[in-house]
Amino acid sequence: MYRFFLLLSVMLAAVAGLYFGLPWYLLAVATVVLALLFPVWRRAAFGFSFVAAFLVWGVYAGYLHFESEGRLSDRLAVAFGLAEGWSLVGVTALWAGITAGLGGWFGASLRRSFVHGPRVGG
Repeated sequence: MYRFFLLLSVMLAAVAGLYFGLPWYLLAVATVVLALLFPVWRRAAFGFSFVAAFLVWGVYAGYLHFESEGRLSDRLAVAFGLAEGWSLVGVTALWAGITAGLGGWFGASLRRSFVHGPRVGG
């Protein structure tokens, strides 16, 4: 149940960040906070945060690529050594997913250390 709320919250945070034009790294900060709030396992925090950010960022990047008819993303793809603009859309979605996933994993790890206390001696 909490995994669904984490997924939905990360999606809403990503949409809000894109809407207000916030820097990309604030998505990781948002997932750290959300994973601290919801009691999920580290693997689930990474996975659900990754999926949520990958979907939202990929759809938004695809929308921007489609609206501009690929003018900017095709030029940037060539600069990065990619074949076409759609591959750049995939790379940016993957980057957002990894960023949010690591933020979720870190937040779940912090929550675990606060709840269970530090491990001493192994």
